[in-house]
This record gives sequence, structure tokens and C-alpha cells, in this order.
Amino acid sequence: MADEDDFLGASESAGDEERVRLWFGSEGARTRIAARFRELARSPASGAGSEAPVDPGDALRLPPPEPPRDWTAPYRDFFRGVRTGGFFIHPPHVLPEPGLRSLLLTPGPAFGTGTHPTTRMVLESLEEHLRSRRSRTRVLDIGTGSGILAVAAALLGAEPVAALDRDPIAVRVAAETAAANGVAGTIRLREGDYRDPALAAELRALAPAGFDVILANLSADALTDFWSFARPRLRPGGRVLVSGFLHGEASRVLDAFPPKELRTVETRLELPESPGTDTWAAAVLERRTPPGDRNETAVSGP
Repeated sequence: MADEDDFLGASESAGDEERVRLWFGSEGARTRIAARFRELARSPASGAGSEAPVDPGDALRLPPPEPPRDWTAPYRDFFRGVRTGGFFIHPPHVLPEPGLRSLLLTPGPAFGTGTHPTTRMVLESLEEHLRSRRSRTRVLDIGTGSGILAVAAALLGAEPVAALDRDPIAVRVAAETAAANGVAGTIRLREGDYRDPALAAELRALAPAGFDVILANLSADALTDFWSFARPRLRPGGRVLVSGFLHGEASRVLDAFPPKELRTVETRLELPESPGTDTWAAAVLERRTPPGDRNETAVSGP
């Protein structure tokens, strides 16, 4: 199912009869996966270790499709806003909080409302960094989701801000978030995989000398190979803000960023709210400046 774009998720039932339910965004995807399961059930390998092959009828049940529903509606009703750093992230029907910068966001199908620890940690690091900047800051947001980090960067004065996501729904939601906050003209949204060579020329045109900040709230596996993409797009003295990995994965992630080229400025941990809860981590990495580029850092560095 990893190659099926319309696969939404799975749930496992408890009780006497164990059952896994799979959720899809289209009837075509549902029937394609059902056909593949039936093929697997009929294959000789499916009966390995048993005297009789698996009966496809026992292995898979294809109930009638459920009627479409808005899965995000209950969360929109529940979401009353969240304070993160100097921001109050809230839906339009919730009033801003005095003393905090307002960031309008309507919860939807794209990741990023400010409630997840990884989003909060990257946003706090971004805010602290941009508050001390003395010159134009060019920001690149990889896997923008709802657009929350890209919009926050624009509200803090970064320009231009480039935001990428391979999910067309996320790009649409991010565009709506940018428009709601009045920064649509500052953010360049693009649909596509950040590793696609077709995007390289466009990113180079936005920041010929490299971006000052690259945001990457991704998985641990994606981050272990991320520096090969970021290296030619990050200027000397620029920073990579990474999160999306657990504390136990931090060594593996950070070891993938060569210390000869980057120094670790800070690491953050989101302490679990209750025993057994995952501890999320984040880090800020700064690209070392070659000796011949010291003057540039003195003008535009943090």
C-alpha cells in the first residue's frame, strides 16, 4: 500500500475477532488493494507452513464503501487555538489573544496546527532565530503541510519564503493559510518532491546565494539523507531546523549531518506529558563558514 496515494490509514479492532480496517480516499484505490490482497491469498507462498492454502474469502472482506464524510469537522469544533512562542495559532472563529502574534489556521487534512511537539519546537527555534536577524532572510520550508511554518516565517519578516509539498491537498491548504494571514504574495508554494531536479532551478532563482534557513519537519529516515539536498541550497552561516524524530532516533539523525560542515547550535526535547508517551526531538544546525567568507557572515549572519 506504500505506493497507493489514496491510502489514508488503518485501524485494528480489539476483541474476540481481530480485524484490520483499511481506509482509502477513492473507490478505485480500495478495489485495487482488494485485488492485490486476493492475489496474495491465492499464491502458493500464502499457504507456506500449512496443509491448505488460505481461502481468499477468509483473508479479506470487502464491505460496501462508507458514505463520504468530513473527518476534520470534529477537530475543527474542538480546536480553540494554541500558544506557541510568541504566536497564538487559532481558527477564524476564535478571537486573538492580546500580546501574542495572531496566526489564522483552519484545521484540515494537512499536517500542522501547532499542537504537535515537532511543529512547536521548529516554530520556537525559527522565531528566536528570525528575531535576531538584521537583514533579509530567505526561508525554504520542506514538507510544508498546512503552511504553518512558512506563514510564521513570512509574518516574522522573512522574504522570500519557498514552501514545497508533494501532496496537492497540502499545497491547497497552505495557500489558504497564507491568504488568510495576508502573506500569499511572500510565499512561493510549489507541489512536488523536494528531490525532484526540476525544482532545483526555481529554488536557485529565488536564492542564488543559498537560503538562510531551511525548515525540515520530516521523518527520521528522510532526515538521514537530507543533507545531500540541503548542502547546495544553504548558504554559509545558514541554518537547518530539523524535527520529526524521536529522542531515541536523534543520534542517527544528527550523525547524518557531517560535523565538519555543520555545528549543532541547539537541540530541543518535548518532555512527555504522561509515562509511556514518545519524547520528540528537534535541532538547529548551522553551516560552517569558510575562512574566506567571514565578511559576509558579519553582515547577514545571526
